[in-house]
Amino acid sequence: MLTLLIRTVLIYLIVTAAVRIMGKRQVSDMQTSELVITMIISQIASLPLENAERPLLSSLVPIMMIAAIELLISMLMMKSRKVRALICGHPIVVIRDGKILDSQLRLLRISREDLYSLLRQKNYSDESEVRYGVIEPNGSLSILTDEDVNSDGIQSEELKKQIEKRERLTENS
Repeated sequence: MLTLLIRTVLIYLIVTAAVRIMGKRQVSDMQTSELVITMIISQIASLPLENAERPLLSSLVPIMMIAAIELLISMLMMKSRKVRALICGHPIVVIRDGKILDSQLRLLRISREDLYSLLRQKNYSDESEVRYGVIEPNGSLSILTDEDVNSDGIQSEELKKQIEKRERLTENS
């Protein structure tokens, strides 16, 4: 019983340290890769608790290895847009000039009802009030008004390019 208690405390400390090293985010703010890594770490951490004969290092080493890989990927994502887009995805415009882009909703597998719910959470009663509605890589909705766009409030170069491309396509239609 004492062995199980010591193992539990050690695993708790190591997992807590690994998660702290990887960064502070709430589950709702996690990128897909971060959520997957968190789930894998929790599964690995449970193994020596379920089987007392299993060596503790058989879980601690993989947990630390996964944390190190996550740190490496995070650094690569900070340095490279391509790596970030590959791992996390990119923002997708779902509302343009007050009109919902159904093709983009289908691509994201989001219903209009889900989008309306996200709009209500942002205190918008309907899409006509929105210049651009953008689903961010973490799944949240960002709203850009005419004021935001005209004051160069768009910070993502990738999003700017996507908006400009859509506007060119519209002009050519």
